[in-house]
Amino acid sequence: MKILVLRRPKITFIISFVILAISLTYVLWLGVVPSLEPIPTNFIDQTQEKVVVLTFDDGPDPAYTGPILDILKKKQVGATFFVLGECVEANPDLLRRMLKEGHEIGNHGYTHDYSQRYSQSKTLDEIRRTDKAVYAATGIHTYFYRPPGGFTLKSQTEIINRNGYEVILWSADSRDWRKPGVNRIKKNVLSNVFPGAIVLFHDGGGMRSQTVKALEQVIDQLRVNGYRFVTLRELFHLDSKPRT
Repeated sequence: MKILVLRRPKITFIISFVILAISLTYVLWLGVVPSLEPIPTNFIDQTQEKVVVLTFDDGPDPAYTGPILDILKKKQVGATFFVLGECVEANPDLLRRMLKEGHEIGNHGYTHDYSQRYSQSKTLDEIRRTDKAVYAATGIHTYFYRPPGGFTLKSQTEIINRNGYEVILWSADSRDWRKPGVNRIKKNVLSNVFPGAIVLFHDGGGMRSQTVKALEQVIDQLRVNGYRFVTLRELFHLDSKPRT
């Protein structure tokens, strides 16, 4: 099992909270309790160096990904984008821009369909379709996978690992999907960042103007606090390897 998260006591709480939140959502919306299989977490040693990874889910979206890329370019910050295959096919130029400007592309599935968590074949199909779309647009393959909602079954994670992917969650959630306001997004990030933290933002999947407005302020404050920005591959010191 290789679920890349960080060694910190609160991470177990974060994982548990994600699973609990999803359970409650099903109870409230569907009136049923799903059969959830807990994910054993493989904690890994992380750097004490003050580095942080900015990640963005659910894009590319022409309304928000472009402005986010503008900010990252202005601030000379590299980030990791977990993209949806259907959005890649609709906006291949944005994907090419990500790579041209030094960012990293991760796989977030094809449709953001939460039901895929219960089907190994559907999960793999979503991953492969997205990888195919990314390759068609850029000529590169994906190696990191983030499941929709950050949830996957143990059995699925093992299959995903065997297919050459690392499953990536996060350790500092901006909660920008709630549209809580710019100041709250900033606080959610800054109060949870630590050396080696992985920050979750969204550049698609809804109205993300608050994310765009908060991003530059978050970057500036993290730099004041002594942090620098890296991609996931840089954080985990992974070398590129060909995928056929």
